[in-house]
Amino acid sequence: MSKKKMISTLIVILAVAGGIAGYNYLYLPAAGNSTAEMKKSEQYLCPMHPHIISDKEGKCPICGMDLVPADSMNEADGMDMGGMPASTMAKDDSGRKVLYWHDPMVPGKKFDKPGKSPFMDMELVPKYADEVEGGEMGGKPVISISAENIQKMGVRTGKASMATLGGEIRATGIVMGNERKLWNVFTQVEGRIETLKYSAPGDTAKKGDVFYTLYSPELFALQNDYLAATEAGYKDLAAAARKRMKLLGVDERALKTLDKTGKAHEAMPFYVPADGILSSLEVRQGYYAQANEKIADIQNLSNVWVEAEVPEKDLQAIKEGDFATVSVSGSQEPVQAAVDYIYPTIKPETRTGKVRLVLDNPDNMIKPSGYVTVQFATATSEKLTVPTSAILRDTAGNHVILSQGNGKFQTRSVRTGVTFGDRTEILDGLKEDEEIVTSSQFMIDSESSLRESLEKMSGGGDHAGH
Repeated sequence: MSKKKMISTLIVILAVAGGIAGYNYLYLPAAGNSTAEMKKSEQYLCPMHPHIISDKEGKCPICGMDLVPADSMNEADGMDMGGMPASTMAKDDSGRKVLYWHDPMVPGKKFDKPGKSPFMDMELVPKYADEVEGGEMGGKPVISISAENIQKMGVRTGKASMATLGGEIRATGIVMGNERKLWNVFTQVEGRIETLKYSAPGDTAKKGDVFYTLYSPELFALQNDYLAATEAGYKDLAAAARKRMKLLGVDERALKTLDKTGKAHEAMPFYVPADGILSSLEVRQGYYAQANEKIADIQNLSNVWVEAEVPEKDLQAIKEGDFATVSVSGSQEPVQAAVDYIYPTIKPETRTGKVRLVLDNPDNMIKPSGYVTVQFATATSEKLTVPTSAILRDTAGNHVILSQGNGKFQTRSVRTGVTFGDRTEILDGLKEDEEIVTSSQFMIDSESSLRESLEKMSGGGDHAGH
């Protein structure tokens, strides 16, 4: 083998190896040929991999396709739809205007006449003008369906129309204690409970009454230290002992009695912090309690919470501060309640959200855990609406299928507002009296998505807005 042939062979091997490693393939001319000579000579390209260049016929080392003359590739660069005057648009046998022909397997290449694809062994496909009429609507393809298929699919349509949204929303709820009026009673120091005024959960407690007395060696010692420091005139020591007793939960009334009598309490009194009922009682008389141990829970029922389960679609119509009518089971007269809080989560099993209301209960007639019926009164107003069933949702947002007449349909993006009953407000994307599909729209939407994907593959989507 001559030296020149060896060098040429080595270059080709290195080029192929570089392509396998991720570099562009490049077939170089035989040694001795200049670049200018290569440009003048015939060049061949791979239709699927235009970076594969050769100075002679052959096959693409990547996909195995036959290389084609570069001149034919340049001729196949196609025509821009935007550059073709409407008056010169061709028509096929169907009489529909054709913008261009394209090969679906080679995106971006367009031709001004039908025929065989220079890339693949298949006929070119026409791109009709009426398939991109919707460019103003966001470039979505127009789907044509025959009257027979429309009937078979059960396609029904309706118009976007003004409707009154608002009125009453009904929901069920359950009565709960108001957690803002719940007191947890703990002892801050260990000791034995000498006397206990209450004996069972449900007892009524009154603020300021003695709840229990506690014999605590620690509190007894602190009282004597306080009295001794006060008598000796050690104000700092007396103040420190007094502060320590308050930190351990000793009430100011007990300290005043200590100052007045000058005698330590053997059993320190502790008082009820608020009016209410004992929702729990954890100790008994004679019980030896540890520090930070719970004594009882006191629940004030002068007003209660109602947690209503509201359907997800109705939540948007309810606002904090709104009033609702609550009908309590067993009570003849409904009562008014205010919306206090709308919980930020949805219950997945029932697709409902919780709305909390505050309900006055001065006579304690409404009992926790009871069931109620709630009627929310919402403001009414005229809004542009469509049937809720007509709205489709995907990762790109909400959309509907617009009926353009004569069996043509197009996807239209919309911005929605509140939903009330079976109607949903349309904030943007539709006008009054525009016709939309209200049933079987899923099949049309699937066809539209498929058509759009094919257009993007073929490069047709680049000019959809012209």
